[in-house]
Amino acid sequence: MPLLEGRHQIVVPCSPGIAPLLSREIRAQKLPVLEELATSVTTRGDFHAVLKLNLHLRCGQRVLWRLAAFKAEDADQLYAGLMPLPWEELIPADGYFTVTSIVDNPTIRDNRFANLRVKDAIVDRIRKRCGRRPDSGPRRDRLVFYLFWRGDEVRIYLDTSGPTLARRDYRLDPGKAPLRETLAAALVLTSGWEGKGSFLNPMCGSGTLAIEAALLARNIPPGLLRQEYSFQFLKDYKNREWRTLKAEARRRTRPDRRLRIIASDIDPAMIRLARENAERAGVGEVIEFIECDFAATPVPEGGGVVLCNPEYGSRLGAEEELKKTYRRLGDFFKQRAAGYTAWVFSGNPALMAEVGLRPAQRFKFDNGGIPCELASYPLYSGSLPA
Repeated sequence: MPLLEGRHQIVVPCSPGIAPLLSREIRAQKLPVLEELATSVTTRGDFHAVLKLNLHLRCGQRVLWRLAAFKAEDADQLYAGLMPLPWEELIPADGYFTVTSIVDNPTIRDNRFANLRVKDAIVDRIRKRCGRRPDSGPRRDRLVFYLFWRGDEVRIYLDTSGPTLARRDYRLDPGKAPLRETLAAALVLTSGWEGKGSFLNPMCGSGTLAIEAALLARNIPPGLLRQEYSFQFLKDYKNREWRTLKAEARRRTRPDRRLRIIASDIDPAMIRLARENAERAGVGEVIEFIECDFAATPVPEGGGVVLCNPEYGSRLGAEEELKKTYRRLGDFFKQRAAGYTAWVFSGNPALMAEVGLRPAQRFKFDNGGIPCELASYPLYSGSLPA
């Protein structure tokens, strides 16, 4: 498969605020960072690197393998530039694919037209070479191709992930207002917790923060949990290399590492759901789930990290009630969590001010289109150090 041979550019999209963390993850896989933008990181590697990134990345949304780059001023030139590519080497004649795009070209009023011309080029090429044509539609559960077209610059990518990498396959029921798994992993990474000291997650909801913390501390790649990726539907693709990578990753996990992760929630239904999610993730025995008010969360000696994601107050009138919660949260930090570093993730600056502590650090993120902030509060034992 020549389109899959050699070293190509690889683009990993991400949410705002995550790119520096994603760059660090990519370098950890011994790959270069060619470009870091607000919502993507570009590297270069072979298709083996693509598999490693799909397996190991905690913060990226998907892994895009560049197939070609050329110039096209209009849809006819786009079609002509795509026709020479050996699509029959990627897509089975009886397979299925979809096309998505980001287009900024003066001749295109509707991205769907550009998508259609990409689809036409692929289908016409395969029909000409194979006598049959694959199906195409909106589903993203098989092969997915990305068109990036700005001005006359065209880049076409194979999305090797398919559904977003946030889908770890451990969260069948996400619960109310869940954090995406990739964002939860980014928050844990930002906190700096890697297994030393305790990790406390009051108001845990469906348990995503605690689960991602456990996966990180035990060195369990998130890709071990997921069953299907888009690259598995490539024509003639054999899973041997993928199975080998997963076996190597399993050997590098730390199943015997002693950890103290405590997740609490006042809602018994949320505790049941979080425990079920943790069991599916393979870290059920690592996390202590406790049904209680957040202020009653056990705080072991020895310090560590407290990370929580309280409600933001989107309904009229809810904000006034939540002010009390944020004030109580600050009291919990000051009175019970000395020696820890507390982290609060919220999309409501007015409520964050109610914590009553001055943040040492602030990090900007995005949660489903809502600008959010992760603030840290070092909680010193005794007097504040000079």
